[in-house]
Amino acid sequence: MGRCLRVAALVCALVLTCAGCSLDVESFLQPPRVQGEQQAVQAALETYIRDRSGAGARYVLKYPVEGAHTAAFSLCDEQGFSLEEEQDARMAVAFYALASAPEEIHINLLRWDTGEWVSVADAVGAGVAIRQVAFGDLDGDGRAEIITGWSTYSSHTHQLTVYSTADGLRTVSGDRVYTSLFVGDVTATGGDSLLLLHSAPRTVTATLNRLQGDTLEVLDTASLDGGIQQFGGMTLCRLAEGVHGLFVEGYKESGDTVTELIYYDDTGLQVPFYDPATNTSAATTRPGRLAARDIDGDAMVEVPYSQLIPGHTVNQVGGAVTVWRVWDYVTRSWSVRAHTVVNTEDGYVITLNGDQVRTLDTAYDTVTRTLDLLDTGTGRVWLRLTVGENADWSEPEEMRSITVFSADDRRPGCTAWYDPQVLKAEKVRYMVSRLTGVGG
Repeated sequence: MGRCLRVAALVCALVLTCAGCSLDVESFLQPPRVQGEQQAVQAALETYIRDRSGAGARYVLKYPVEGAHTAAFSLCDEQGFSLEEEQDARMAVAFYALASAPEEIHINLLRWDTGEWVSVADAVGAGVAIRQVAFGDLDGDGRAEIITGWSTYSSHTHQLTVYSTADGLRTVSGDRVYTSLFVGDVTATGGDSLLLLHSAPRTVTATLNRLQGDTLEVLDTASLDGGIQQFGGMTLCRLAEGVHGLFVEGYKESGDTVTELIYYDDTGLQVPFYDPATNTSAATTRPGRLAARDIDGDAMVEVPYSQLIPGHTVNQVGGAVTVWRVWDYVTRSWSVRAHTVVNTEDGYVITLNGDQVRTLDTAYDTVTRTLDLLDTGTGRVWLRLTVGENADWSEPEEMRSITVFSADDRRPGCTAWYDPQVLKAEKVRYMVSRLTGVGG
């Protein structure tokens, strides 16, 4: 009781101390301290802010929420191309807001000059938050432009601003809106171009752009599945000599995922999976959020679709075989690369051969998080997988068990029981692997 009275007295004292004054929460904000080379960059940014806004100025670092660069500071080489090795950095980009104007987001350009970092340019951004930053040489002059996306009050479209760093921060394009963007060698010419994806009701487009002087020039525009509301992962790969393809994941309101392939050839921008008659890409539409990916290390993207196992439903864990197909640019046809059972609930995938698929049945226990693979002819379990602390199975002595993968800080481990007459331990370890990046 005495302790409660002391706490109450302390609260009253604090209230009385603050009576008649306003408590400015923003003034107490302190940006997090970064490490390594970024620490010196942050110190230079703070020097600029103090010189511009006064010694007592408070600020908050702003972080891009999507794309490859989501750190507080993006480090680049002398030409403005992003780096992974901090010690080679000669340019940096930071985003921040002053506590006195929290919705006014700034982009700040810093350079390494005679042994120290110095802020050389600052500009107010085009939105209420920074969504994405990317770097690419859009005009072929050997120097990267800074491509930024800014959040507006629309949840589906963002404001694009492209900056040149040749003489500070100069806006060369700021009149486009988009839903998602990609910067890279889409044209297979060795230079970067900017692909803007835009989603509107029943009208979804891809626009390929390059920079000509201070003008963002449209190379071509193509339609995508009209049901796409949001975009996910994007993967650029080589389709053929002189042709690069960008695989793009799209998400529909129904919960379905659709994969689009976009490439540029001598006739323009192509989207081969799209059917203009139906305004859909039915061939690559499937339920769920499982993304296309390179599953076999051949530098080509495989696209999944599901085949229900008889007696199962689409919502059951392990209730379908996922077939992975690759599209051939030369023949314009699909070929099957793999069959798998994907357990998105527990985060692993099982690769199967043709014989295993033909006689496959499955059963999943939601309490113990156990998936059984059975032979439909004999009804016998030939592989059982359990994750977490539920690895306990009283089965005939002829079954063997191994740890497929151990637990880490974020994910539980997985134990497998297998029939040695059907599988060997090495085969089980090859068949079962962690599932990474379910969505794109």
